[in-house]
Amino acid sequence: MAYTGATTGYAAGEQTNTSPVDYALETTYNTAPGGTYQRLRITGESLAVQDGTSTPDEINDLPEDAETVLTSRSVSGSVNGVLSYGTFDDFLAGVLGADWLGPIAFTATSSNTVRPNNNLLIFPNDNGNFVSSLPKSSVFRLQSASKSLDYTGFYSGKEYANSVTIGPDFFKKYNWNDGLLADAVVTIYGITNGNLGKTFTVRKKLTGEWQTFTGNMVNQIQIQLQKGQVPTIQIDFVGSDQSIVTADVSSAVNPATTSPLMDTVGGFMGCSIFGNAPAGCIQSATITLARNNSGQDTGMGHVGACGVQFGSLKASMDIEYFFKDFTEFTAWQAGKKGPVSVSIKGSDGYGYQFSVLNGRIFNPKNPISGKNATIVTTISVTGNPLPGGGTFAISRIVPAT
Repeated sequence: MAYTGATTGYAAGEQTNTSPVDYALETTYNTAPGGTYQRLRITGESLAVQDGTSTPDEINDLPEDAETVLTSRSVSGSVNGVLSYGTFDDFLAGVLGADWLGPIAFTATSSNTVRPNNNLLIFPNDNGNFVSSLPKSSVFRLQSASKSLDYTGFYSGKEYANSVTIGPDFFKKYNWNDGLLADAVVTIYGITNGNLGKTFTVRKKLTGEWQTFTGNMVNQIQIQLQKGQVPTIQIDFVGSDQSIVTADVSSAVNPATTSPLMDTVGGFMGCSIFGNAPAGCIQSATITLARNNSGQDTGMGHVGACGVQFGSLKASMDIEYFFKDFTEFTAWQAGKKGPVSVSIKGSDGYGYQFSVLNGRIFNPKNPISGKNATIVTTISVTGNPLPGGGTFAISRIVPAT
């Protein structure tokens, strides 16, 4: 006879492949919200509770430790994944303390033009409507079919009512003097750091119940782009408490994103340092977004934290490339500041430009490591706030329409 069906009872325990992880933004700190949760795409997860304990030295005639007493509790750990479009946007917003914008668009017509000139992007007939809706600093995209122009850059403020100040890299790239773009489309579609506080509930469904971590602040995100490797992201959390929940508090769980995984071959779109790409090929770029001086506030009467300090954003990049000239060393020597960006996209054309808006180079080095090797330069770029605010921005890259 033919044998059909499956064997049961073979698993030693719960399987990672069938243990979904999801999350939701908390409306009230340290309280798992109802409503819709979002399932995550991950390569690993390490959230865990840490109990603080104390064993007092009671004096008695028995040679044994006294009872162990619970004194505190917190949660920490990481979620790891491969970079893909739209998958980790909520956590990027969490570490930046802002909401994603866009698309905010300005579309020129025959009587409504855009004029790039003298480090300005001028909107003569805007009447202040588009420009006045912009944040203090952000990343924008300028397109013009007639000029075969598709440029992603940053602006740092408003020069006057109908213009924004942009970086000189546009004019270096396009050798533009002056001219009207009657078919220009300018889109703001991204995020710049702000002052919003965000905490998340993260859940793991195991054996039909939910291991729930609440009060999770995104303490650091590190994005690693390296030749020969997939681009990875690590999200570090600091949370308040853990509980085991038998009833599902969510109304629904959105499926995980299906955007293609990005790669550093066809997907890498380049690196710009003060408006110019390094002369040598990029070897790696590490983007670190951290909350400096963040922490938790605790008190008596409850075991987890009763509040959180979000601290302040510290943004940095570490970039490695083959050494061909001293351009970046000269900029370091002069104490130059300016925009530094790295861009990557998926095979569907969707991606991100990560930008330090006012970076400064520190610790440039190009050691001679051994025989028969190409010299590799390493620089560290530290983000500094622009006048009026703005340290780091991420622009969503979308295919040209």
